[in-house]
Amino acid sequence: MLRQKSLEGTGDTKRFQAQKEKGLAPSELFHHRPDYGVLICITCHYAIQPGAIRRHLKDIHHLHHEKRRPYVAYTKELKLKRPEEVQSPLPDDFPIPQLPVEKGWRCLAPGCNYLCASNKRMENHWPAVHARKGNPETDWHFTLLQTFFRGRMLRYFTGQNQRQLQNTRDKSGQIAKPGEAAFTQDQQPETSLVKSLQEKYHLDALDSQLLRHYFDSSYKTFVANKKTENVWIEVVPGLTCDNKFLLQGMLACTALHMAHSNPAERQKYTLRGCSHQEAAIPEFRKAIESPTEDNCDAIMAFAYLLVVYSLATDLEQSNNPLLIIDASPSDTQQIIPPWLHFIRTGCYMLKDVWHRIESGRASILAYAWERNLDVSDEEKQSHLDFFLSIIPEEDAWPEESTRVYHHAANLLAESFAYVDRAKRTIGLTAWSILGTWPVRIEQGFFTLTSEKHPGALILLAHYCVILNQIGDCWYIGERPAILTASISRILDKRWHPYIEGAVKEVLGPGGLEGM
Repeated sequence: MLRQKSLEGTGDTKRFQAQKEKGLAPSELFHHRPDYGVLICITCHYAIQPGAIRRHLKDIHHLHHEKRRPYVAYTKELKLKRPEEVQSPLPDDFPIPQLPVEKGWRCLAPGCNYLCASNKRMENHWPAVHARKGNPETDWHFTLLQTFFRGRMLRYFTGQNQRQLQNTRDKSGQIAKPGEAAFTQDQQPETSLVKSLQEKYHLDALDSQLLRHYFDSSYKTFVANKKTENVWIEVVPGLTCDNKFLLQGMLACTALHMAHSNPAERQKYTLRGCSHQEAAIPEFRKAIESPTEDNCDAIMAFAYLLVVYSLATDLEQSNNPLLIIDASPSDTQQIIPPWLHFIRTGCYMLKDVWHRIESGRASILAYAWERNLDVSDEEKQSHLDFFLSIIPEEDAWPEESTRVYHHAANLLAESFAYVDRAKRTIGLTAWSILGTWPVRIEQGFFTLTSEKHPGALILLAHYCVILNQIGDCWYIGERPAILTASISRILDKRWHPYIEGAVKEVLGPGGLEGM
């Protein structure tokens, strides 16, 4: 029988409540899989994170402190992995008996292993990652799914997908690892350019692997539409021949992409990506201090890669919630995250050569700085009415705070209207989502967020609904959920009714319980 939802809080848990007084042994409540390093709760049918076992026993199974002790002692003897370290099961292990099996979908794009349980998510995945609207007849198909973890650590796996990967072999007969391509020389794109760059920059085996992975997979994640595909597959790689910092930025992002795709080798790829980025930044700074008609295209391309790297690095190293940054009294610039600071100021820094960029080979990339969403008052009005209804009685907020809030609310209403229309027409991309609101609001708004102003936090929570449209993008990941949860914890309870809808939209029916 297929289980469509987690059984947490349902009949199985209630039966356990009746049994717990009889002394259910730890090994009867928990099932340990040492081969994967996970601990599965038998009654809840999902794995528990190592650091959340006590809370699970207390909040889900309502065990008091003394009765939790034997269970905690039992789990301390087990070698458990963090969710990001857990590998997907081998083909022969699917399905895992202790986990529910769900109906779902698998993306059929070459090199893409995306899985989801919702047709709507798959529809959003295609324009966000593959730069076009997907065709349900040819671009994805039905499959069966399982996941060890729930909430923001949810990551699906499937036996069908694993078996296909096992059948993907390169010329030497080796099985290709998930997230890596099995290349043959005649399949390898831009072979002559790859060889040229290998020879010119003396790339070692790992960098050569990164370069091939860029042409096979990573460049596709930067493509916004058909027009930009040529830029990322031909123009940008060509520019690296004369701009080493651009090659290093390209390899840095590709390394993080491979780290995301290959958790078992995450450290290796992350360290190499960091090494490339550290080498690229000083040269990029020199270039941007004196932009010329010869290097402005490379600067523009690196600007994109810089944003991707900044987002992906935060995702790898911390739970940075994307927009809320604590500012020290001596460093007000840090109110705005570095990636967003560059998007907001990039046009000004390149103003002397902007005319050249707009007519150059990378001109299509300049559209990221377009600020006019071209939406009507009628399209945005319902959203704006809601945001303005949040403003309390006159004089409750300082006049300047109210003005900044009003401006940000108007732009967010425009963004919702734009996204509603784009979903029906041109589709959504990471760049269109990031450019709809954060780059257009005043710097004063970020001051309000650093001060935990309730109005600013409420607008941020609703922006997460928009941001969640591209949560499948590898360098966005769980940011919408992380930011929404952060806001929910920071915001005073009396303001929570204003974010209730956004929380449900982003975190699902379970809300914060899944975080």
